[in-house]
Formats: sequence, C-alpha cells, structure tokens
Amino acid sequence: MSLRVKLILLYSGVLSVALLIVTSIIFISTSHFIYKEIDQGIAAKASSVIKSIKIENSTLFLREIVLPDIDVFASPDTYLQIVDVRGKVISKSGNLGKQYLPLSEFTLRSAFRGDRFYETVRSGNQDIRVYNVPLIFAGQVVGLLQVGRTLSTIHSLLIKLRFFVTIGSIAAVILAGIMGWLLARTALKPVERIIRTAASIESSGDLSKRIDYYRPGDELGRLADTLNAMFERLENTYHRLHESYEMQRRFVSDASHELRTPLTTIRGNAELLSKLVQGPTPARAAINDIVDEARRLTRLLEDLLALARADAGYEFEKEDVILEELIQSVTRKARFITSDKSLNVKNDCPSEIHIWGNYVYLSQLFFILLENAFKYSPAESEVTLTFTQKENQFLQIDVADTGPGLPPGEEDRIFDRFYRGEHTRGKEGSGLGLAIARWVVEQHNGTITAANRQGGGCIFTVQLPIRQ
Repeated sequence: MSLRVKLILLYSGVLSVALLIVTSIIFISTSHFIYKEIDQGIAAKASSVIKSIKIENSTLFLREIVLPDIDVFASPDTYLQIVDVRGKVISKSGNLGKQYLPLSEFTLRSAFRGDRFYETVRSGNQDIRVYNVPLIFAGQVVGLLQVGRTLSTIHSLLIKLRFFVTIGSIAAVILAGIMGWLLARTALKPVERIIRTAASIESSGDLSKRIDYYRPGDELGRLADTLNAMFERLENTYHRLHESYEMQRRFVSDASHELRTPLTTIRGNAELLSKLVQGPTPARAAINDIVDEARRLTRLLEDLLALARADAGYEFEKEDVILEELIQSVTRKARFITSDKSLNVKNDCPSEIHIWGNYVYLSQLFFILLENAFKYSPAESEVTLTFTQKENQFLQIDVADTGPGLPPGEEDRIFDRFYRGEHTRGKEGSGLGLAIARWVVEQHNGTITAANRQGGGCIFTVQLPIRQ
C-alpha cells in the first residue's frame, strides 16, 4: 500500500470517526430534546384539564365531580381519556373515535397508588406517548386522566434527520477522501521525483545525477540535500575504487605477462639441467624442486592472465564444437593427471550433439573440475564424469568425487577468487581454478553449481546450451 493511499485512509478514517461521534451526539441530543418537549406539553395539557374539573354539592353530604369538555383540550395529535376506579372509560376526546388509549393493569395499579408517570404505548400502527395523572378527591383516587400524543410525526422527523445526517456524513467523507488524495499527490510529488531520480541512478549506474529540489527549508529539502551528499560520496568512493581496481588489474596483467618469459626460461633451463645431472644427488633434487615450482608458478600465471582477461571484458572466439570429439580428447588427457585414482566416463548423449563455444576453454573447464576432484579424492578411489542431455536444450556435465565434501555454506563461496576453505589446507592450489571455471561457463551462457553427494563426496554440475 502506497503512502498516498495510507494518508487518504487516515484522513477518511479520522473524519469518519469524528463525524460518527458528532452526529451521534446531535441525534441523541435532538431526540432527547424533542421527547422532553412532548412530555412537558402533555403534562401542561393534563394540568389544564385538572384545573377545569369542578366539585359541586348535590346534597348536604354528597358532592358531584363535574368533568369539563375535554375536546376543548384535544388537538389532531393529542388525545385525552378519563377512566374510573374500575378502569371504565367515562370520557374521551372525540379525535379518538371508536378507539381508546391502551390501558393495562400495571397502569391502573400504579395510578391508583397515586403515581404520576409517563409511558409509551402501541395503538394500532403508531406509538403514543401517554402521561397518566390520578384524579384525587378528599384524599382518595377517584379516577385516572390520560393525556397522549402520537409519536408518528416525531419518528418521521427523526428518520429524515438520520437520513440527511448519514448522507451528509458520507458526502463529507468522500469529499475529504478526494481532497486528501489531491493534497497527498501535491505533497508527495517531490518524493516521487526523489524516487525517480534514485531509480534512474540505480538502473543507469550514473552516480553523477542529483535530485533537483529547490526548497531547502522544508523536510523534503533537507532529505534531498542529504541524499545528494550521499550520492556525491558514493560517486567519489566508486571512482577511487574503480581506479584502484583498474590499477590492480593492470598490475596483475602486466606482471603476469612480464613474468611469463623469465619463468619459461627458468623452467626450460631447469629441465635441461635435470637431464644433464645424473644420479640421486642433492643437486638433482634441488633442480627437480625448481622445475616443480616453476610449473606451479606457470599455472598460477596462466590463471591470473585468464582472470585478467575476464575482468577486462574479454570474450573468446566461439565455434562449432562436437561433443564427442571433446569428450574423447578430455578423457585421453585426463587419465595422465593422476595415477592412483581412476576415471569413469558415462556418456548418455547422442553423438550428433554440438556446442557453440571455445574448444580450448571448454577443455580447460573439464580439466579444472577433474583436477579438483582427483585432488580431494582418496587413493584408489573413482571420479565419475557424466554427460546427460536435458530436454533437448541443455547438456549437463556432472563431476563427482568421493572426497570429504563441502562444509555447510561453502557451496557458493568456493567459486570466489583465492578462497580456500578449512578442508583445503595442506592441498596444493591457488584458489583460482573454480573462479576461472565459473567465468568459462558464464561465457558459454551456462550455469555451474556445487553440492554434497549422499554417502560422501562432492558433485559439480555444469549446464551448457546445446546448439540446435
């Protein structure tokens, strides 16, 4: 969810909660005020009726209660009714027609105890607010006056009020959402500009670009200034590292080239002296050590030159390579790498498979993997070289050994330059062979991985595209 959407939802949510609270207070207050006005109105009406009741003496000991014409006090939405102590209606307003105000046993008992109270009753399809007033004469309850007012108009008014308040609140929330979207878009436009600039720098790698923002006084201006300063430091650091890397690459390349000629001379002369000196003398042993070390340094220089070419973006020439011929050549030469391990070659591919690549570098790839497998396999063990065709599109080469395997977490690190794990201590090597192998595979648009085998040992898997 974007920041703009979060801000809009926040604005709308806060406004919705505020409107809900305010409208609820308004609705409840309005309802309370209206019902209070109704109660006061029917109470005043009841008081007027009671004041109009007269007491006349019909005999010496008897007095007669004379009720007023209650139609005078009635109105279209106000009804009056008088009942005696037995609950019989003795007078009612004409607007009731043939109907009566509802009268329950609870109402009679409460009234004849002398209680005045309000109640809301249901008559037909409408609610009526009724004020019950007991008629007391000489300390005794002689009847009950009921003044009622219909609530239909009030309910209709409250429903309309609720409807208009709801519609107004929804419209206010929608309007607030639209205004929030416009405000968020305006406020976040500089942020989008910063994002676009940073994305452009990330995609193009051009660290010289800067964020254009000309309001340094606000928070976004300070953010833009901070990012620009960071980009400047990154650019300077990148240039320094690039220059250092170029100097190192040129040094490795130049040193390798310069050392090849004297090393070739030393190796040739040492091999010549080894042939001239006969017998197991200390001089011959020293000469043999010189020959071995010269060979090792030559291999190291060749590896460094290969990696220097890789760093320089060197792309070797490619041609149509017949897999069958490559396998035969590699198999024939690989058997001379070691004398105490055996090589088992399994070729499950058709003889007409071709690869678009470089014959020399592909051979070097196989020799690196095989030499690595022979190096870490125990004596009298077997190294397996398997060729398999995958889905008519890829050639898979598996080189499996029976060595100690790889420690956890080193499956990818062993392809780094000069990396040598704990299990390689005491073994000859510079840590460059697998880095060169990965470069050769990548130049052929393939992949190379390493994993441990079940039961012990390590397996290197190379996948190369087949030329159709």
